[in-house]
Amino acid sequence: MRKLFLSGFLYTAIGRYSNVLISILVDIFLSRILSPSDYGVVAVLIIVLALFQLFSDAGIGAAVIQHEEITSNDLRILFTFSFILAIFLAIVFGLVGLPLSTFYHYKAYSKLTWFLSLAVGCFALVAVPKAALLRQKKFKEVNYIAVLSGVFGGVSGVVVALLGGGVYALLVNTVVNSVINFLLTVWNSKILPTTKVNLQPIRKIYSFATNQLGFNIVTYIAHNLDSILIAKFMSADQLGNYNKAYRLILYPTSMFNGLITPILLPVLAEKQSNILVIRKVYLKLQHLTALIAIPLSVFLFFSADSIINVFYGKNWHSASLPFAILSLSIWTQMLNANAEAIFQARSKVKKLLKIGIYTSTFDVVFTIIGVMSGSVITVAFALLISFSFNGIYVLYSVMHDALDSNLWVLIKELKSGIIIGMGLVVVLGFYGLIFSHSDPLVDLLTHSFLFISVFCLFSLVLGEIAEIKLIFGKKFRNKGHLK
Repeated sequence: MRKLFLSGFLYTAIGRYSNVLISILVDIFLSRILSPSDYGVVAVLIIVLALFQLFSDAGIGAAVIQHEEITSNDLRILFTFSFILAIFLAIVFGLVGLPLSTFYHYKAYSKLTWFLSLAVGCFALVAVPKAALLRQKKFKEVNYIAVLSGVFGGVSGVVVALLGGGVYALLVNTVVNSVINFLLTVWNSKILPTTKVNLQPIRKIYSFATNQLGFNIVTYIAHNLDSILIAKFMSADQLGNYNKAYRLILYPTSMFNGLITPILLPVLAEKQSNILVIRKVYLKLQHLTALIAIPLSVFLFFSADSIINVFYGKNWHSASLPFAILSLSIWTQMLNANAEAIFQARSKVKKLLKIGIYTSTFDVVFTIIGVMSGSVITVAFALLISFSFNGIYVLYSVMHDALDSNLWVLIKELKSGIIIGMGLVVVLGFYGLIFSHSDPLVDLLTHSFLFISVFCLFSLVLGEIAEIKLIFGKKFRNKGHLK
């Protein structure tokens, strides 16, 4: 298991970091050509697209990976059904443009949804072949495909922007990415549709898939209601600035947890009955996550204004404060990113759905309170409160309900991250009080230097550098961790 985990980690790192880097570079480039209003218009479509993406997968991907009795013929049958689903969802998504145009008073939505419908169809078609590759632990193929798709998508978006394509520059990236990803995934998986179909494969995964889909839907509502309501009751500029801030806080989770989460379920699914192994893996991962997540939250809070001004320009200055506020929730999001895979590996998706309902309800209530204020800053602050409470609740639930342990065991693993975070608060807070902030670039470079210095010093004192070497170095192999 250790060998599979490290192999998956390596290839997922290549794929994830490459795609995040491509995404950041393209976003920085497009942000200097397009306006916050353009981003606000597209944000609505991306929200609706994300919902259809959930139905495109329908929980099938995770179910295929987790279910041990799925055969190659079952995969072909499921792939055949996905063609029907793809056509249906693509047509429905195209038609959704009409009510969107009416609701948001923007006629172009009726055309833009048809343009994006091709991506919706590809999302549905790629679910089974991708799950099959992950089931076979083919992490290298999956991530190389993701990188190639990201490159083609990013380049196409930049070209369209330079040609004056406006909002289409933000959409063509998604369309091209999804098409290339689908074609390469199917070619590598060697899965083809069949003319002989039956409902037996669907019956095998029905319970797992429906609970997983339910969790994904309630989570989607909680995470996107803010943008939906801001788009309706505030301006496109406000939505664009808020969306920029929110997307920025998602990058750390994508860059770090995105390396681990995709390989957790395929690796741990084989050990689903061995709770001691799963608990040990989870605690090791949370220890490392806290070491990065908590200090990073502090750093981004103090550096938010400099980051926005240096990378995106003064045109996006209004995104700085929402970004600073939301950045304080990054530690909870990163620590909770592994929870879903743990519940899936333990075959406790019903409990996962209940947790999703509880946390989503809390998010929805606080989102509505924030939007009623008419300020995206208040929305950000309301969500910070909600994310923080939900974060603690999810950590408790994983330890208590999935791993038969208690929260105190986990807190002891987070100790070093908390100490380093507190040290950064003192250092960066002192710097902010004493020195002026005349140049954003100088300010950002100074914050970065202080962050690295404090992190390295505290890690050395706390013995964390030796611990990291133990995990990834020769000692890890000798002692057989994660066996």
